[in-house]
Amino acid sequence: MFDLHIYYMEYKKGTLIEWVESHRLDEAGHDVLVGLRPVYKCGIIVEISKQDPKYMAVASCSDGRWRIVNVYHDDIKIISETKNG
Repeated sequence: MFDLHIYYMEYKKGTLIEWVESHRLDEAGHDVLVGLRPVYKCGIIVEISKQDPKYMAVASCSDGRWRIVNVYHDDIKIISETKNG
């Protein structure tokens, strides 16, 4: 099986990321709901879970609120990386 820990190694505290927070429009198929027109947020990684590194606490740039972002489900893109984390 595929080792997911390699996938998470690039995320560090202080990294500026962008993620899909929601969608403006949803489309229903037979038994599937598909999000269209994603709503993006950006923020800085404040903490990475030690128990499950696919979860991160991120301070949103738009309102300063902390969000829990899931690496696997929230379509994260790195905008700017930190060297020391």
